[in-house]
Amino acid sequence: MSYREKDVVAKFTKGNHQSDCKKYTADDLLDMFDETLVTNLPFETTVNECIEHVDLDSVALVTIDLAVTEENDDMFCYAIDEPLVECSASLDNEFANESI
Repeated sequence: MSYREKDVVAKFTKGNHQSDCKKYTADDLLDMFDETLVTNLPFETTVNECIEHVDLDSVALVTIDLAVTEENDDMFCYAIDEPLVECSASLDNEFANESI
């Protein structure tokens, strides 16, 4: 499931505290999406897990690129360029054995 660009109200780039439109901060994300799953990731990750507090005056920074959308009066948080699921050595070996 992906988002439509016309529904995007704010984007956050990894390592930043404030959105591109300067309307929302990472702290706003924590308030709006407390423990909400990021909509389009192939594994369960909450918005809270995508935000890191750094020591400098407790500033919150996003750890992956995020987009906030407004769809039918609801807001959703999506990962931009969703990351691939990390492969394990055992899965790699299993795939290699099936190919033989």
